[in-house]
Amino acid sequence: MMRKTTAFCLAACSLALGSAAHAADLRAPSYKAPAYEYQPVSVFSWTGFYIGANAGYGWSRGDGTIAFGGPSGSFSGSGDGFLGGVQAGYNWQTGPVVFGVETDFGGSTGKGNVTATAGATTVTGDLKAPWGGTIRGRVGYAWDRWMVYVTGGAAYGKLTYEGTMSTTGAFSSSATYWTWTLGGGVEAALWDRWSMKLEYLYGHTPDTFPAPPGTTALDGNLHSNVVRAGLNYRF
Repeated sequence: MMRKTTAFCLAACSLALGSAAHAADLRAPSYKAPAYEYQPVSVFSWTGFYIGANAGYGWSRGDGTIAFGGPSGSFSGSGDGFLGGVQAGYNWQTGPVVFGVETDFGGSTGKGNVTATAGATTVTGDLKAPWGGTIRGRVGYAWDRWMVYVTGGAAYGKLTYEGTMSTTGAFSSSATYWTWTLGGGVEAALWDRWSMKLEYLYGHTPDTFPAPPGTTALDGNLHSNVVRAGLNYRF
């Protein structure tokens, strides 16, 4: 009986070892990893030429002294109006820094009342700014499709003054000017080749008032402010 039990145990152990060895020979199923296709990240660049249009609002004030051959007196005035025009420029980006140059030109409805009194002469009339433009540099800092910038350069334009003098009657005079302007803004590239901007410009123009007839001395300042929005198409 003992021999039969021993033989049975040996047979069971052999069967178990054989099954384990057979299982060890089986390989785990293999799975092929899906192919990975590299997709390069598109990096936006502000470099290139652009053209566009702008529209906004401006306001100004001026004061100073004036003389008509005798004792000097004072003049002062303020005005405002809407403006619009076109612009063109070029940007060059290196890292997050964007360098650029821009020029613009446009017309305005800017108008204000200016009065002056010197001795026995009193002048009252309307000062208008029918057209003007700028030539400026720009330096910006970009976050992908957004950019903030500062800008500055030259500004030019025309002023006309029409009114009445107490001594001689109606008059009309005009003058062109060159001065400087400073400002800043923010621009966003919202579509493939289109961007929008919002900017502010300040200008300080000395001695640019069109002088009424008989003026012998004129000394003053004109402070101008412009807020405008623009739409650019980039090439």
